[in-house]
Amino acid sequence: MRRHLTFVSTVALTALVAAHPGWAEETLDLSGPWAFQVLTSPNGPGSREVLFRQEGNRVIGFVDSNSASGRFVGALDGTNLEFIAVLDFGGQPMAAEYYATVDGDAMEGRIEYGLYGTATFVGQRVVAKTQAGDGEIVGSAKDAKIEASREGDNFGVLHDGHLMPEMLAVTGGAFQMGSAKDDADKDYNTPHEVTVSNFQMSRFQVTNAQYAAFIEATDYETPWEPKGWTGYMANYPNHPVVNVSWNDAKAYTDWLSQTTGAAYRLPTEAEWEYAARAGKQGLRYVWGDEWDNKAANISTWRMGYVPDRDEWKTWWDGEGEQMSKSQPMTTRVGSFPANDWGFYDLTGNVWEWMYDWYEQDYYKKSPAVDPMGPDTADEKVLRGASWYNKPDVSWVSTRDRYATTVRLNYNGFRVVAEGGPAD
Repeated sequence: MRRHLTFVSTVALTALVAAHPGWAEETLDLSGPWAFQVLTSPNGPGSREVLFRQEGNRVIGFVDSNSASGRFVGALDGTNLEFIAVLDFGGQPMAAEYYATVDGDAMEGRIEYGLYGTATFVGQRVVAKTQAGDGEIVGSAKDAKIEASREGDNFGVLHDGHLMPEMLAVTGGAFQMGSAKDDADKDYNTPHEVTVSNFQMSRFQVTNAQYAAFIEATDYETPWEPKGWTGYMANYPNHPVVNVSWNDAKAYTDWLSQTTGAAYRLPTEAEWEYAARAGKQGLRYVWGDEWDNKAANISTWRMGYVPDRDEWKTWWDGEGEQMSKSQPMTTRVGSFPANDWGFYDLTGNVWEWMYDWYEQDYYKKSPAVDPMGPDTADEKVLRGASWYNKPDVSWVSTRDRYATTVRLNYNGFRVVAEGGPAD
């Protein structure tokens, strides 16, 4: 269900900083994709795809080529860049030390492979399109043919000039939360009756265009563009925003609250499942007990059939992995049928952050009215599955969880507003 990203230890960076106590605060920002061309090497010339993320002087990221891939950590001192990458080279680990001089959107330097020798390289920043008008708008609302509020090319409603999510009112009530139709050891295998109060929830997952309005208004950090998803925010305005942590999603809801005067937050698990079931008790999926491969953006929709686990893994290790590194795997919100209450993408597209902290046995002791999760824990709940998953992870009851700082290209969110309609 979960794919983990683990960066190299910062021990190497600490050693570099200790060796250069006079490092000044950097004026360059390397964050984003770069293309490296290896000029001389024991293995001959070649190319590297490099993705930087810069935090002060610290730089971290990924390097990938046809022969080696791995993660790195290092630092920038003025225009001098040093980082150490731990690579997977032919199935064997190998360390590579990169030294470069940066000149604006270009750099040049050398790579030291230890016993394997030395290489020289040049690098160039890959400049992504920053304005939707620079290219085709993919997933345009004009062509969606959905009877829902939208503004021009973008789904949403305007409030004081800001694009915001369209909200649907939900009348509260009682329902059976959880499911007993799967293995007994699942964390949702404790069906229990829950009552929720009236609330509103966004019809769609929060989109790139909606999140961009928040960034523009607050100067909040722009999500890191997934590798291979060139121009994702600008050219795919109606796809769900990704690479947002729980903390990022909360910051967005705080902004909505401050801007509108209404009480916005992330959905509780109970609210989300109540809205997802839309009055249908005990069903395995949002639409019924049988999987419909044309009903949601999960991996099997792209495959065109439902495989067994070994077939699914083989596909992801080959065609799927290649595809996910070369194009957006999300789809325009609202591309698949809505549930009976008018909500879209409650299965697939992206996992959705919940308000609740995660506790495996919480269902056994949760309040019967408006449960909001444990008081504290280490991780927050996500619901709904994503483009990466397969049907047995896409139950309406399925729970996932991550730490509040994690940002992944298959996690996003939708929002709720408490009480009556937001003004």
